[in-house]
Amino acid sequence: MAARCPRGSQALLAREDAPKLWAVIDEAAFRRIESMPATLKEQLEHLLDVEPRTNITLQLLPFDAGFHPGLYGSFMLMGFPEPNPDVVWVENLTNSVYFEGSDDVGSYTEVFDHLRATALGPPETRSRIKDMLKEL
Repeated sequence: MAARCPRGSQALLAREDAPKLWAVIDEAAFRRIESMPATLKEQLEHLLDVEPRTNITLQLLPFDAGFHPGLYGSFMLMGFPEPNPDVVWVENLTNSVYFEGSDDVGSYTEVFDHLRATALGPPETRSRIKDMLKEL
């Protein structure tokens, strides 16, 4: 979470027919930029602004959740209407890879389900973000 979404992505999420976005963000993403308080403040305020939208669900995965399957790296699950297959996008240092196979998508879906179950719920996430803002 080192940068905001590109302007086009923000506009897409604000449309009346916007896609759904469910993000589980590791607390480390916030804590790593504490040395840049203005940037962190701006990003936390932005999350509080967009979170009430019905198409956006945010969850914070706190440090005290311990080890979790998301430690292998970030990924994005993208669901599409039939007949298009669901896709997993994995980005690393040198490239990104898309997986369409049901086994791969199923594995990442299971990891995402685990992360959602382990993370704070949306109301607790909002409260934690407000607490982080107070700490700045």
